[in-house]
Amino acid sequence: MKKTVFLMLCVTLISLGVYAKPTDGKAISGNSLTKFGSYTIVDSDSKMVLGNKVVKAYDLNYEDINSVIRIGVLKQKDCTSFIIRSDEFEIMYECKKDVFGVKKIAKEYRTLPADANDQKLNKESYYSQRVITNKRKTEEELLGLIACYFPNLVNEDYQALF
Repeated sequence: MKKTVFLMLCVTLISLGVYAKPTDGKAISGNSLTKFGSYTIVDSDSKMVLGNKVVKAYDLNYEDINSVIRIGVLKQKDCTSFIIRSDEFEIMYECKKDVFGVKKIAKEYRTLPADANDQKLNKESYYSQRVITNKRKTEEELLGLIACYFPNLVNEDYQALF
């Protein structure tokens, strides 16, 4: 009887441990210097599926918009790239050979129709963000850059949707 109770207790504790979210409790925050206002980035409660792969995700919140923007992390050999997604818009920030900048979302990661997404994209900001930095940055620094640059990618006519 004692062994059965002990075994059930162990199984219960193990199952709770599987669902526990490990986090260091840190949030990244700052001012985007855009109409979206200040931002906070925290670990997301759920993962993001990109292609057939489940990846780590963050929630990006701005003080002056209601939508939560999700950031999926694509770890690569030498760099980290990110998929930025809301209900209305999605884009990719890619790292290649230490150059970090914006790129239209790859076909295999797209969830929104390309034409509708392109209408919301501010082309001038898009081309000016093709290279944001050419120096290696930490994941935290890259997330901060994304939070500051992302709002400018959305055409002003569509910013109210956020």
